[in-house]
Amino acid sequence: MHHHDEAKESNNIELLITLMDGGVDHEVARRVLRKFDGDVEKAGSAMIEGDRGEETSSLWTSHSQMEVIQPRPLPPPAVRPNSPINIDLTADDEHNDELSRALKASLETASQEGPKFGPSERPPDANWAMVPSNNTAGADDLDRAIQASFEQADTGDEYQPLPLDQQWRKEGWPVTLRPTKHTMVYAALILQALFYVPQIRERVANWRPALSEGATEAEPPKNGPELLMWKLVETFTNMDLAKLVDLDAHEVLEGFKPEPWANPAQPPGDLSHRFFEKVAGALDKVFSHEFIRTEQAIQRVMQFQYGNSNFDDEPGELLQDASIVRVEALGPSDTNDLVGRLSAQLSNHKNDIKQHQVIFEPSEVITFHLARSGTVMGERKPFKYPKHIYLDQFLKENVELAESKRGEQRDLHAEIQKLILHNKSLAHFNEKDTLTDLRSSIYYYENVADAKDTDERAHVNQIMANKLKSILAQLEKEIEATDINIAKMRDQAATILDCPELQRARYDLRVALVHDGLYGRKHLYSYVQEKGAWWRIEDSSISQVSEENVLEDPVGLHLGAGPYLLLYSKALPEGAELLDLQWPPPIKINVENHNRVLLEQLQCSEAESNVNQDKENVLIHPQEDQMDILC
Repeated sequence: MHHHDEAKESNNIELLITLMDGGVDHEVARRVLRKFDGDVEKAGSAMIEGDRGEETSSLWTSHSQMEVIQPRPLPPPAVRPNSPINIDLTADDEHNDELSRALKASLETASQEGPKFGPSERPPDANWAMVPSNNTAGADDLDRAIQASFEQADTGDEYQPLPLDQQWRKEGWPVTLRPTKHTMVYAALILQALFYVPQIRERVANWRPALSEGATEAEPPKNGPELLMWKLVETFTNMDLAKLVDLDAHEVLEGFKPEPWANPAQPPGDLSHRFFEKVAGALDKVFSHEFIRTEQAIQRVMQFQYGNSNFDDEPGELLQDASIVRVEALGPSDTNDLVGRLSAQLSNHKNDIKQHQVIFEPSEVITFHLARSGTVMGERKPFKYPKHIYLDQFLKENVELAESKRGEQRDLHAEIQKLILHNKSLAHFNEKDTLTDLRSSIYYYENVADAKDTDERAHVNQIMANKLKSILAQLEKEIEATDINIAKMRDQAATILDCPELQRARYDLRVALVHDGLYGRKHLYSYVQEKGAWWRIEDSSISQVSEENVLEDPVGLHLGAGPYLLLYSKALPEGAELLDLQWPPPIKINVENHNRVLLEQLQCSEAESNVNQDKENVLIHPQEDQMDILC
């Protein structure tokens, strides 16, 4: 029977509890201390290894408890052959037991959180954060967003004409095309967007209906796609020449009959997709007839032709026409960009490379619908789209070269994944951060371990700390070198398709349509390029913005919204942005007459305003005004 000094034992128990960072209770510390006859150092080392003073032969010991109590051997580190880590643990045999315990303490998985010496690196817990009482939670923000969305559905969101003095358009500024009803705002934005695509604007401006027999001047068509085109010509002529800052799109929209944006649950992108297909089909039909009538080679303006690449000669009816490409804007973050998603969708890798979908005949304009279906796991990131996009890698004539490049790209991604796993094996074991635990062990030997006032013991502790420092330095060096290699390989993979052979068919971004996630007229807006500058058009508000605003707008990120329609068209030669637009003379004259009437109204309004101001001045300063008149 051992005699215990209660006071000394109590002090040693408190020391062990402190050593374990409060991770054990009083009874466990007492049990382990008595197991080692009061030797605090041995008890502390055993507790670091997971010893809780229990008998390991108990029939009630579970397998999980056995894993905690019986330390498992450390598996060999996963190291690449070309960069080995040489760790010498054979020197100073008398100290090997001490070193093994320190390493096992760093790497062993325990039922309770192991000790950690030194300052805590644990990230703050948001559940215990002190916040101002007026700070709102994310759920409250979402509730308010939904409520605001329904409020925008009121009839107060209908078309409100601007005051007369605000209707004059500034020189060089774009014009906004607005519907009378807010349920048609998405459709008006599409017609407005088409105007800012140079190729479409030029085609529409120079189109003329066929002359009837014996007629010398074309008359407006009565029905069919030609009538829709004529209405679009009238609209575009006004958008180009009218001095009004905004135009009512009601009449032209009535011709195309778009579906109404009836409620907040309808994604405007889906409606826009269907409406764009209808408009593009009608326009391309008219353009095709125009090419045939004027004996020109038929050109695809808005509809491209695609199919599977295993058709070698005459694909015939197996080819399909499309004017808009649906791209999933939610998915893995490593392909959270337009080109990456297109590569995954249009050229989906299969065993036979000839199974890829490719473009047989490209169009002058190509449009992308950024659809957001499903849920996002993890952090939400904005979908990236470029200022320029090259379609070469998706064209039939480049399928073999593009697939060869993609094969190299896949190999690089596979090697990157291996390197990432390699780094993870160096930095983690059994879901524990080994580097952090090694630093904790070093801190223990340098600042906590008791040297018992002897130089020999202090020397032993320093040897242990130095060995652990050497291991840590080698691991950190290997991880850093691998990270550098990963970064280089990622850059190589990202640019592997950027070769001259695949950079001939360049398309430039012309328009981006954006949804902020709520419902109503003012929650859809567009970015358009006009005269070399980018403009944001939101209802009747027009402002010039930077290119960065267009390409990196984060709006709607947390409401499942954001950019939803992108219009690209073939790059024009330098200096060709200002096109020679030949609008039909009757429409052009009509617009000029309207401009003159508007100017007269503004002048009359301004004159009337000046007269009223003079009258007010006479009433306020009668003597001064009489003196001015006399002078």
